[in-house]
Amino acid sequence: MNALEKKIAFSFGFVVLAFISMTLITLFKIDQLTESSRRIQYILEPSIKANLKVAQAINTSIISLQHWVLTKEEKYILQRQATWSVIDKNYAQLKNQSKHWSREEYIELLHDVANNLSVLKQLQQEIQNAAHSQARPQAIQQLKESLAPLGQKTVEKLRQIAEPQHWEMQRTFMKEEEQERSLKDTTLIFLLFSILGGVSLATLLARAVFKPLSRTIHLAGSIANGNYKLGKAFSSGDEKLDSALRSMTDQLHEKELNNQRYQAKLEHINQKLISSNDELSQFSYRTSHDLKAPLITIRGLGNAICEDIKDGEYHEVQRNAAKIARHVKTLEDLVNDILNLTKAELEITENEQIDINEILNEVQQRLKSIYIDNDVEIQHHVCGSIKITASKARVTQVLENLISNAIKYSDKEKPARFVKIAASDNAESTVLTVEDNGIGIPKQYSERVFGMFQRFHPNVAYGSGLGMYIIKKHVEKMSGSIQFTSAESGTIFTVKLPK
Repeated sequence: MNALEKKIAFSFGFVVLAFISMTLITLFKIDQLTESSRRIQYILEPSIKANLKVAQAINTSIISLQHWVLTKEEKYILQRQATWSVIDKNYAQLKNQSKHWSREEYIELLHDVANNLSVLKQLQQEIQNAAHSQARPQAIQQLKESLAPLGQKTVEKLRQIAEPQHWEMQRTFMKEEEQERSLKDTTLIFLLFSILGGVSLATLLARAVFKPLSRTIHLAGSIANGNYKLGKAFSSGDEKLDSALRSMTDQLHEKELNNQRYQAKLEHINQKLISSNDELSQFSYRTSHDLKAPLITIRGLGNAICEDIKDGEYHEVQRNAAKIARHVKTLEDLVNDILNLTKAELEITENEQIDINEILNEVQQRLKSIYIDNDVEIQHHVCGSIKITASKARVTQVLENLISNAIKYSDKEKPARFVKIAASDNAESTVLTVEDNGIGIPKQYSERVFGMFQRFHPNVAYGSGLGMYIIKKHVEKMSGSIQFTSAESGTIFTVKLPK
């Protein structure tokens, strides 16, 4: 073997060795990425989801029990039983996932949660029985002193499990990004060695090596720039290399798509959290204000009544008592709207096939009994028998609130006042419209109509300001949309519900 052949053999062997090394490193890094994703997909993400569902169901069961104690409506007992089915199902999933957890303290916390759930279930049953046997004060006291703290303690333990797992998942995402960058660096190093080997062999093997090498260089550059499309016609002259490159590009592409989906999902969740926190802050402030003002007035009127009774001014007593009754009615309406808002937020109803005509007839009869002396004419026009699959309770409340608002804010200066309700079908949705010739909505308030605690005509009718916000929540829960147009001639609300 002459010197030239030795140089060729040495260069060729060096290139082959470098190629094998870089391929093994690349495959090892791909396997690491796959293992990280597998841990997220089969351990962390299911554990976090099941944990969250258990915590939410615990809170829902306590809220349902509170409603049962306060109202004794049977549906809250059924709702509580349903939430315990959710708790049992997702706790079983957590228990199964705990076999793969790496930290012993999480398993100990889960064991504590199991004990707490057993006590919670028994305690809720005792409170339900106490309320059923007319021992409501004891049941309410037990709710405050025992059940609520235990529920909060249980949710806190679940959070102590979920939060570290969430951060572990985030760290895994970051680690995957680092590994991907490292994989790209490895690809670039592979490219460098390929070029060096090609240069050393170019003189003698140009025709045999140059073309496949050029293609490989072009492919590596495309991968480095984020282009993962590898054509089937590509051939480097080595079948194993082609297979490894295709496998590598496919997996890199899949990882990048997964990362983009995860990022979009996280951004969406963050936006929802920010929006929810803003709404919660506004709701807490305005609710406390609207509850406090009538209570202060009632207390003052009560003191005035005591003084009037001492002075024998019974006509003043009657007048102040009537004022107290009006303020208590205001508080009652606010509490009812808050309860309606809670119902709108919860998934407490199932979809069923409902007839729009039947709902409109029920709503019309109910409103006639409420607005007895009102001469607003209610008309409804439905194209045939329109049936949709949706929550009957939500559709009923949306229509009833819109029609009730149209009656309350009718224009008494107009000789013929009316509310027209129409319904029609198209290929994609059912369209409901509620039109009136009332006083309308001022243009400067158009962007605030569906906000919380918005009152634009307090001199006409005083409400909690939550009505339109509740309507919007119901529509959103049904994946629909609501819009309106308003002028001095009246207002038209349009609700679209998907089929």
